[in-house]
Amino acid sequence: MLLLSSLSTFFMVICILYYNNRKIYYQYCNSFAIVIISIGGFILRLKECHHRNGNVAIVILALFLGTIILAASPAIGSEATKTLNIALAEEPDNLNPVSDANAYDIMKIYSGLVKSDADLKMIPDLAESWEVSPDGKTFTFHLKSGVKWHDGVDFTADDVLFTYNLIRDDKWLSVFPVSSEYKNIEDIIIPDQNTVKFTLKEGIVPFLERFALPILPKHILDGQDLTTTDFWQKPVGTGPFQFQSWKHAEELVLEANLDYFGIAPKVDTLRYIIVPDASARVNLLKTGEVDAIQIDPQTMKVLENEPGIVVHSVPSAQWYSMNMPNKVWPFNIKEVRQAMGYAINKQEIVDTIFMGQGVLAYGPINPESWAYNPDIAFSYDQEKAAKLLQQAGFQKGSDGILEKDGKKLEFDIVYLSNDPVRKDIAIAVSSDLEKLGITAKPAGKSNDEMKTEDWHGVVIRAGGNPMDPDDYNYKEFTSKFIGQGTLNLASYSNPEAEKLLEEGRTTFNQDQRTQIYDELQKVLVSDMPTAFITFGNTIYATSDKVTGIKPRAAPHEHGGLTGELWWNVEEWGKTE
Repeated sequence: MLLLSSLSTFFMVICILYYNNRKIYYQYCNSFAIVIISIGGFILRLKECHHRNGNVAIVILALFLGTIILAASPAIGSEATKTLNIALAEEPDNLNPVSDANAYDIMKIYSGLVKSDADLKMIPDLAESWEVSPDGKTFTFHLKSGVKWHDGVDFTADDVLFTYNLIRDDKWLSVFPVSSEYKNIEDIIIPDQNTVKFTLKEGIVPFLERFALPILPKHILDGQDLTTTDFWQKPVGTGPFQFQSWKHAEELVLEANLDYFGIAPKVDTLRYIIVPDASARVNLLKTGEVDAIQIDPQTMKVLENEPGIVVHSVPSAQWYSMNMPNKVWPFNIKEVRQAMGYAINKQEIVDTIFMGQGVLAYGPINPESWAYNPDIAFSYDQEKAAKLLQQAGFQKGSDGILEKDGKKLEFDIVYLSNDPVRKDIAIAVSSDLEKLGITAKPAGKSNDEMKTEDWHGVVIRAGGNPMDPDDYNYKEFTSKFIGQGTLNLASYSNPEAEKLLEEGRTTFNQDQRTQIYDELQKVLVSDMPTAFITFGNTIYATSDKVTGIKPRAAPHEHGGLTGELWWNVEEWGKTE
């Protein structure tokens, strides 16, 4: 009986370990199994020697328990682990989590003080709670205890201070292009190892989102040259997944962090497969070799009735527009820019290019946002566009092309050649403008061919953010950002718009903010710095075996590792 009781205790311990910490379970279950089977063998010897029938039940129990444990252990079995495979069109150059100024979610290797949930609200991550002063200038974060880096070292408040000091240091601007977002931080202090206090120069309404910044390990990066370190190729974080391997242009493999301070991932391995060809990605999904991909609207129609595949059409904050250089002729003429807005048949673009998966755009704020002003909508009107061009002094020449002062209204519409959607938009816009007597020739360029001046010219571009309306629009339409890389691409300048943008980010009353952004959108529609066209849904296809998917409003796409359908991939599971 004593032996039977001991075996029962072993079994209970194993169950507890499995459900509370699979990593420890995997370490020790083999040992338990071997012990139990050894005991069973020992009892069998006794039986042979003493022929005690009472031991038969114990022998069977020991062998049975040992077999179960061995079968459950991935250390002995062939492949008992679950792998989630996601196919991407391209891969990042490195795994620096803050190299993208537009990414708003966190690569799953890392954690921030806060993170965004399914409703895009900020919730605890490394911080278990926080307080904000009434003026929005002081944030005090209380850190979770017991958090460890993937290499086993304890996470501390010093890591937080180290990370934010790196971001604010102009020395590393090339490594962290988002650093300008953090110049508003005036001071950081650590009252104790569980608390970090930030003091800001100015209270900005959505600044809490900035604290989703991934925290970096001081014990690894302190004193390193961040431009040459190999850390960005094999990083260490505190997130739900940890780096395992990376074969460039082939695959990036992460494994579940079973010491994660949150709920451990439901799959053991997360594998991003790099597949540039869209049709190849679709085939991999059909054959079950991958579990999730992003697709275009045309492919959606092909896959929506495919057995074993689920299509997700996700409303997006990503707008498409035709950018216009406001300081360059003829786009320095307001009527010309307005005419472009009226001349583009947005509904036709949504219906044909996006297969109905999108909504018309009149400004930079999605109709699903609390800040959207429905009064800014206007109809497609070629006749009005023609009148505006006449008011601006344009007349048709003998060749039918509009001209003024001997200069013809003709230009190239540049688009990214590897993006079929932007190409189709450029062709559609060109056709619409041709009806007015404007020669707008679509011109495709690769990412490598695109220069900064191309982005500041007439180009089909995309942008947008589903978070606070200040996040993207402040840099998009404020004159102080003119000439700063790819910010304010239209070189737009309007004191009234800038006043509203400043008020919008510093006014904490929600009703007042709604009024401010209502007025801002009216100003932008009147000025038409860029001709907004559509908010196109982001579309994905997944295996019906994948569970835990929670679609949420998507941002402007940047690389595929962040802000996509798999924003909560640590909650995904797979059924057999």
